Amino acid sequence: MKKLRPWVMLFLMTLVVPGVLAQENAWKEYMNAASRALQSNDAREAMLAFQSAIREAEKFGSDDARLARTLELAGNFLSTQGQFVEAESLLRRSLGIRERSLGPDHPAVAAALDSLAYLYDVQERVAEAERMLQRALAIRERIHGDEHGDVDASLNRLAALYDSQGRYDEAEPLLVRSVEIREKALGADDPLVATAMNNLGVLYHKQGKLGEAETLIKDAWEIREKHFGLQHLDTDNSISSLARIYRDQDRLGEAEGLFALSLSIRENLLSRENPMDSRLATGLRELAEARLALGKFEESQSLLERLLFMEEELMGRGHPFLAVTLSDLARVHLDQQHYAESEQLLQRALEIMENSSGPEDVSITATLNTLAEVYAAQGEFDLAAPLLKRSQAILEVGGPEGQLNLAATLDMLGRLYTDQQLYEEAEPFYQRSLELTEQSVGEDHVFVAEILGHYADLLREANRTVQADSMEARAESIHARQGSE
Repeated sequence: MKKLRPWVMLFLMTLVVPGVLAQENAWKEYMNAASRALQSNDAREAMLAFQSAIREAEKFGSDDARLARTLELAGNFLSTQGQFVEAESLLRRSLGIRERSLGPDHPAVAAALDSLAYLYDVQERVAEAERMLQRALAIRERIHGDEHGDVDASLNRLAALYDSQGRYDEAEPLLVRSVEIREKALGADDPLVATAMNNLGVLYHKQGKLGEAETLIKDAWEIREKHFGLQHLDTDNSISSLARIYRDQDRLGEAEGLFALSLSIRENLLSRENPMDSRLATGLRELAEARLALGKFEESQSLLERLLFMEEELMGRGHPFLAVTLSDLARVHLDQQHYAESEQLLQRALEIMENSSGPEDVSITATLNTLAEVYAAQGEFDLAAPLLKRSQAILEVGGPEGQLNLAATLDMLGRLYTDQQLYEEAEPFYQRSLELTEQSVGEDHVFVAEILGHYADLLREANRTVQADSMEARAESIHARQGSE
């Protein structure tokens, strides 16, 4: 076979190179078109551009890095569109290309595993997501060692998955490692260290380790304020996290002060750009609930009214989320004896909940009970009783997790009949309420003492003084023990 002369080879190269360049340019143009479509939120155009980009990338070869990248980006986009089957096919194909061309322990393989993990997570395919994230973490540890930034990112992804599943004990060592990695790499006062500390503190809060959580979040707050100042959303993140700890420790005055500070920061930073920002809504709710718990009804009312307006504007008047705000606002009016306003709000909340969850869903029982309380406070017992009986019927079939709520409903029925001097009808409700509460939380819980006090009121009104004295003594003993702990 004759060798090609140099000038022939040069001629062939001049034919090939422009073709390759044209192919490369076509691929880039489709990728740029996809990017522009994504920026303008045009999902249809983005998908068409990705499909064309994949066809062009396939011309580079079945294992080309550009094809792997295009498949990954298109797969991630389809994940956000809920097209999970198509997304998984593209992402698995991208992973296969990277494994064949780069080997199983390459950083690009770890990135592909992260994309698949996200897809599985949003589908609640937790075990598969966990395997992807564990493998990605192991790859990064083999490549970089135990203290690299990419390893830290992997730790946080896996911890977030465990946290979302309530697997706090498995998330904890990962977040502890994250703090240690960042402190060693960046120094103890770096804002990224503060973020890791805050994340760990929030996890400790969920685990009930409130002392450890408080210490970490205070330290995170100090670092963030030092770097960013008080008027910054990262600083606010620590302030609101600490406020929630105080709230759950019943340190309501301190919680209120921090929630108020948090809301003022959000209003300064967010309200001008977007007065309907969801973070403002959260701040309004948390401050309103803290003030409601402190009995500051008028102050809570103004916050809840503003929150309700925001939610109606953002989600519409019939959205299920509104039911919580309507119920909270109804409670504020009830505590101020504004019965007509409370009834109207509760009726609206009940209608929304029945439409969204159904008339027999356990979520509506709290609203039924509060509405019954409104009627009972006005002496309209004939309207209150059917609501409580309906709530009882729903909770009776709701399973053991609803036993404490059933006990509370039975206690309300006991008080309703006691107020009507129907002592024989009232007593069985107290007896069963007491039994369920003791089974649920133990014999020395404050809820038991509360029911004992209500039962004692019945006995005293029925002239059963000795039994009433005995129950009151037991209730006082429980309160004394709880107060000394």
